[in-house]
Amino acid sequence: MDKKEFKFIFAPVGVAIGITIFITLSIFISKKLNIQKLSELISFVPGYIFISTGIGILLLFIPIFIAGIYYLNRRGAVGQSDTLRTNGIYRYSRNPMYIGVSMIIIGLGFILLDTGVIIGGILWFIITFFQCKREEKELLERFGKEYIKYKKSTPMFLPNFFSLLRRI
Repeated sequence: MDKKEFKFIFAPVGVAIGITIFITLSIFISKKLNIQKLSELISFVPGYIFISTGIGILLLFIPIFIAGIYYLNRRGAVGQSDTLRTNGIYRYSRNPMYIGVSMIIIGLGFILLDTGVIIGGILWFIITFFQCKREEKELLERFGKEYIKYKKSTPMFLPNFFSLLRRI
């Protein structure tokens, strides 16, 4: 098994395990610090508002995450692509899987009314931001002017939803 195959097989498993451990630690730390449940922390907002918000976030970002996986395809997984992916969801967001995972975690925190999960999602987003900055350097080296043009025309994370809806 060469390095590319190894990365393709084990990187997603490693990320899934990492996210699980990270969120578990966030929940554990928030309980130890006695951080209140979201509905207790912001008691003037009914719980169903938080739950509805969480469901809305999931309905919006699960498809973005799945589209990121679909359009990246096997060749593009974990930095193996010989071409810069700018089609599909990558036309609207340079990092749809990162924003998708972060927002899915935050959405689950709203549904569970768990402040620790929401904080974990925000912290995960911050970590992925720095990962994206590191990846940008690699992409700039690999694709040069093509990547600069793509970077200027496509947001790093949040797609331009109006532009996305116009295409549907």
